[in-house]
Amino acid sequence: MDNYGFEITELDTCLVATFRGEISTSCYSEFRNDYNEICRLLSLSDTKRVVLDLTETQYFGSLFIGMIVKLSCTIRSQQGRLALCGLSDQLKELMKKLLLLERESDSVGRLKHLPTRAEAITQLNAEDA
Repeated sequence: MDNYGFEITELDTCLVATFRGEISTSCYSEFRNDYNEICRLLSLSDTKRVVLDLTETQYFGSLFIGMIVKLSCTIRSQQGRLALCGLSDQLKELMKKLLLLERESDSVGRLKHLPTRAEAITQLNAEDA
């Protein structure tokens, strides 16, 4: 296991999923269970705002990118919002190259990234106000 860790909490009407370590194929089974837990909590909760906190994530591969895309589609279909926070510069560049992060000129269909968990929660709550 590549020091993978996961925790989910509810803060200020947002589900906050915190990932730690490296998210790679070596932790696929555990990661899949954690993804399913996010989906389960979304189906049970009134909140449809999710923050993925990646502050302590050093690496993720296609497995995680696929999950982000799938989760984003699921949340949008429920009129919810998803934001990422705490991406390292390297992971932020990867997401930009894959055209997954919003840009100033065009944000349609792209994910928000904010530096901190608090900023992500504030932004998601402000969008619904």
